[in-house]
Amino acid sequence: MKSNLFYGCTSSAEVQLRFDELTKVFTGQEEMLRVIRTEYSTLMNVLTPAQSEEPVDTAEVVKERATVAEKIKELQGRLNPEGLHLEICGLWLWCSGRTFQVKDTLKELGFRYSANKMSWYYRQDEHRSSNQAPVPLEIIREKYGVTEVSLR
Repeated sequence: MKSNLFYGCTSSAEVQLRFDELTKVFTGQEEMLRVIRTEYSTLMNVLTPAQSEEPVDTAEVVKERATVAEKIKELQGRLNPEGLHLEICGLWLWCSGRTFQVKDTLKELGFRYSANKMSWYYRQDEHRSSNQAPVPLEIIREKYGVTEVSLR
């Protein structure tokens, strides 16, 4: 079986990220997982860290590693909490309510807007969702649980 599961991956980091995504998608499908593992090990043997890794901007790495707790502290220092609703679902921080007045601050802090959920969210880049279709926030809440956050 010829596959092209890692198409476009040019570094070992990209291959690792794609491997993680694929193993989540094909959980329980042993034949497909075997194909993924075989292709992954072949690519990782070909791509050596010295050849594949690009120079990393340390400021960018620090920005990506900001945790949800740090984002909450930043929000507390920069926003008036009146009318805002914050909740943690899994590894993502969701902000809803009266966000129009503070949208520029949310953008500066690394939040993104989800139009179909009408909420802002923050997540680290390594915690991207592999879903192609939008998932309603209610289903996300049911799947990952909800922790309410108070900005006061």
